Amino acid sequence: MSMKNIDLDLRLVELFCCVYEKGSIAESSNCLHLSQSTISFHLHQLEKSIGLKLFYKKGRKLYPTSNAHMLYPYAKKLLELKLSMLEEIRLMTGTYKGYIKIGASSIPGTYLLPEFVSQYLERNPNTHIELLVEDSGLVLKRVQSGDVDLGFVGFNYSETDLEVVEVWDDRVVFVGGKGIKENLTLEELVKLPFILREPASGTRRFMEEYLKSYRISPRSLNIIMTVNKNEVLLDVLRRVRAVSFVSSRLLEREGQKGIKPLKIKDFDPPIRKFYLIYSRERPQSPAVRNFLQEVYKNLQKVSL
Repeated sequence: MSMKNIDLDLRLVELFCCVYEKGSIAESSNCLHLSQSTISFHLHQLEKSIGLKLFYKKGRKLYPTSNAHMLYPYAKKLLELKLSMLEEIRLMTGTYKGYIKIGASSIPGTYLLPEFVSQYLERNPNTHIELLVEDSGLVLKRVQSGDVDLGFVGFNYSETDLEVVEVWDDRVVFVGGKGIKENLTLEELVKLPFILREPASGTRRFMEEYLKSYRISPRSLNIIMTVNKNEVLLDVLRRVRAVSFVSSRLLEREGQKGIKPLKIKDFDPPIRKFYLIYSRERPQSPAVRNFLQEVYKNLQKVSL
C-alpha cells in the first residue's frame, strides 16, 4: 500500500487505544459502548486501512503486536490533542468547564494542596478538580502515563521527559511513642524499633538517602512495621515502643498527643522539598495551564 492512500479516522484511533489498554474486546465494549462484533469489525477496518496487523488472539485475550506497541504512544498523543482542541473550542464559545486531574503524595495531598485548591476553585467555579492521594512512586507513574495532568511529590526525579519544579519546603523530624526518651544519640536511635512508611514513600526515600550521609544504611534499621498512611503510623506509635520520622507539617496538623519529637545529639533535622512534576511533551488543556500559572504565582506565599 502506498503512503498516500493511508488515512486515519480518529474514532478508530480511540477504539485502538481502548482495546490496547483493556486487552479484551469484551472489556472494551463497556468503555466504547459498542457491541463486540462492531469493535471487531472496526478493528479489522483499521488494520486494513493502515496495512498492519495490530493484535493477535490467544484464548479469549487479545495481545498487541510490535506494530501496536510502536503506534500506541502516537495514538495517545492524537487523542490528547483532540481533547485539547475541544477544550479550546469550548473556551472560545463560552461553554468551557475545565477539568484537572492531580496526583499528590500524602503530605502535599493532605496538608498543603487542599487550601490552595479550595482558593483556586473559588476563583474558577467552572473547573472540576480530581485529587488522588497516593505515594510518590505511584504519582510519578500516573504523570508519566498521562493518568493525571500534574503531580506533587516528595522526591526529586531526574526523568528527562518531566518538568520538575520546587514548590514547598518541609522539615523531617524523628518522633517517638510511649517509653521512648526524648534525648538520644544517633547510635541509640538506630538500635530502636522503627515504624516506617512503605518503600515508595517520598519521606522514606528522602530520609534513607539523608541517613546514608551519616553512614547509616537503611538495611541496618530495626524495622518492625511498614504502613501506607501517616495517620496509621502515628496511631501505632502511640501504642508501641518505637520510633519513626515524619513531616513537621504532619505533627502540626495531627497533633502531638502521645507522640514526642526527639532531640538527636549532633543531628540536624533535614529540610526537604516538595516538587511539582508534569510532562514536557503532553499538550496541556486551558484549565491545566491556568492552574500552573496560579501555582507559580503562589510559590513564595506558601513556602516556609
